[in-house]
Amino acid sequence: FDVIQLPGGRTGLVIGDVMGHGIHAAAVMGQLRTAVRTLARQDVSPTRLLRSLDEAVADLGEDEMATCVYAVHDPATGGCVIARAGHPPPAVVTAGGDVTFLDGPPGTPLGTGGQEFRTEEVALASGSLLVLYTDGLIESRDRDLDQGMSQLGRALRAAGQPLEALCDDILARLLPEAPQDDVAVLLARTAAGGGR
Repeated sequence: FDVIQLPGGRTGLVIGDVMGHGIHAAAVMGQLRTAVRTLARQDVSPTRLLRSLDEAVADLGEDEMATCVYAVHDPATGGCVIARAGHPPPAVVTAGGDVTFLDGPPGTPLGTGGQEFRTEEVALASGSLLVLYTDGLIESRDRDLDQGMSQLGRALRAAGQPLEALCDDILARLLPEAPQDDVAVLLARTAAGGGR
């Protein structure tokens, strides 16, 4: 995951998950993180960024795949443009505690080659929370995707607390035991009075 300052006061938010575990997966993720930062600083669109990452993963070999979400938030307009590559849907929590999982185009995992990625634009009102996470948070051997998303939605209703405490609470609720997969969570809250 990463948070990248972009021109015009905008912010890029990215989270990804490489298939596999261990040193090789960590090395691939490091390469992709560097590519994301480079592309984001060139101010490419979310769809162009994912197309470039798709090509980069395909170049690594036919056994490589990864999922990713890239979001660009503009505090001047409140808009957030999001593109996904086979990754679980982001959640938006309003200042009042309403939780919505975005249902925009999921895209295909990176490395499948030649796929078109599309964006979804959402308005993030003052005090809203954008939640990006990897599938290890919501999926396990004893919990399917729908159950995990339901549990995450319930945990996010307490979104008014400080972000670090909220993250700790989410992890404690959804992962009471050691996780079976890698887990990453990225929480970003819009400023209460507008702006960043």
